Amino acid sequence: MSEMPSELLRFFVDRYDMLKRKLVHRLGSTEMAEDVLHDTYVKLSTRALGAPVKSPQSFLLRTAVNLAIDRIRADRQLLSMEEVDALLLPDKGANPADAAAARIELEAVAHAMDRLPPLRRQLLFASRVEGTPQKELAQRYGISLRRVEREIHLAHAFCAEQMQIHRHREK
Repeated sequence: MSEMPSELLRFFVDRYDMLKRKLVHRLGSTEMAEDVLHDTYVKLSTRALGAPVKSPQSFLLRTAVNLAIDRIRADRQLLSMEEVDALLLPDKGANPADAAAARIELEAVAHAMDRLPPLRRQLLFASRVEGTPQKELAQRYGISLRRVEREIHLAHAFCAEQMQIHRHREK
């Protein structure tokens, strides 16, 4: 049976719990499964499908898994807490040249953060520097957890891009 977009969305809604269970099993995370199911629904509701879908369950699971892979790849680009600490906390044993280079790099990060929209900057700082959990940030700012994640991701991507530009200029 081939599915049209509205039929596919109806299938998605009717079988949401089953799709979620299968994704939790594959991804090992309820939160990730819920997030990619949300992203899948948004993607389906905003885009027209080219060809009819013959197996809606397989199509939806494949779409959700691909979105999870994309999300995992994007998250790998984020700095770890240790990397943030290395930028923010001076190394007591560093030689003067390394300390000066670290200060210049930190100034570049600060300059990039200054250019972020206020909410994005606040969320990035609270999450990465203060270590505030994202769920707490969502409650504090009255926004969804997904928006917190997206804003932090966009902030990080912008800062990483600015750091690459900075490093390229320094060469």
